[in-house]
Amino acid sequence: VSTQSTGGTLGGGAIYDIVGRRIGALIGYCIVALSSFAVAASPNVTMLFICRFLQGVGVFVGFTGMYVLLLEYTASRYRSLVNSCILLMWALGYLLTSLIGYTVYSWKWNSAITGFLCTVTVVPLLLVPESARFLLVTRDNMKGAVENLTWLANLNNAPLDSSQLQLTDKDQAPEVQPSFLQTLKDFLTYTELTIQTVCQMWLWMVSGFVYYGFSFSWSKLSTNIYIGYLLAAVGEVIAYVAMVPMLDKLGRKWANMSFFFAGAASFIVAIGQVNLGSDFTLEQLSCLLGSMAIAAVFGSIYLYTLELAPTSHRGKILGSCSFAARIGAFLGPQAPLLFEWSRVGALIIFAALSLSAGLVLFRLPDTSKVATPSTAGEVQARARGENTDSSTVSENKAV
Repeated sequence: VSTQSTGGTLGGGAIYDIVGRRIGALIGYCIVALSSFAVAASPNVTMLFICRFLQGVGVFVGFTGMYVLLLEYTASRYRSLVNSCILLMWALGYLLTSLIGYTVYSWKWNSAITGFLCTVTVVPLLLVPESARFLLVTRDNMKGAVENLTWLANLNNAPLDSSQLQLTDKDQAPEVQPSFLQTLKDFLTYTELTIQTVCQMWLWMVSGFVYYGFSFSWSKLSTNIYIGYLLAAVGEVIAYVAMVPMLDKLGRKWANMSFFFAGAASFIVAIGQVNLGSDFTLEQLSCLLGSMAIAAVFGSIYLYTLELAPTSHRGKILGSCSFAARIGAFLGPQAPLLFEWSRVGALIIFAALSLSAGLVLFRLPDTSKVATPSTAGEVQARARGENTDSSTVSENKAV
């Protein structure tokens, strides 16, 4: 699974910045649909593995492309709410998968149903326009951006006066848009962009490791595995809902820092062995609270990274961070081995990693009430304390 998703995150990161968010998502979901049908018709194990690999690649290309497209069309004051709704739909997708698996015993029909659902997903992507931010920053296409925003406004019965849209720094836009290779060189030219990306990759890797570590470790932490996983699922839903006001009130940076520190404190408290009942202990309660905190990070870090990354490099940075998260997701399922080695040692490792991620956040800026950067140069300028406002379209509008 980690190998599949790694291919999707790295490939998708390039696709989003080259052909666009919408086309990238279309490519991803088409890959999933076609490979799902191919899985159902696989004549041998080799073909099955190949098609399953393509499924994993397509899922992450499609989901991340759709995520970026939606958030770039969402005003900053609504992003935390929309982000939570997207993640809740993701969680409901797991429920739907379980229901399909429970009612349909044939794995071939399961795969065919998945292919059908992904085919249906392609339909709205054929209708939704490309991100206005992408068109403005990477294509310098003001006309196309205004047309897309106007189309969406009319769809929502909210006619938009194009004269209200504010394009800034137009005169400073380069005549020739930078190539894909040039945007890669920007990571060497603009050190702040590189530092922020590396810091975010560490946050993603830690959250992936701890999140999946606990997802596979409840059998070691709970005397009743079913109750353990049920509480974990309920806790995750609570975390996705609770993170919305925290992101809005504390800001993206401080909310994520609070989540990491709360997780670290919970894991330390869990070291104590205190029975809270016949089937529940202080360790289980603390680990449940810690896993809820990390689930909140896992849900909000997408939004934080999207707002930190400049539009011109957003696909590459999200792809790189997702790649780091896949490393954590690959190591996380091995966490039960840590608990077999030493329960206290495993909890200390979880606490240390969560604490380190919280401390790394001190190096990153907050993105609340700040226009998302458009270029790598703007990221560098903001780090020097310069007041930049090159948001290509007013933040009070759609993007």
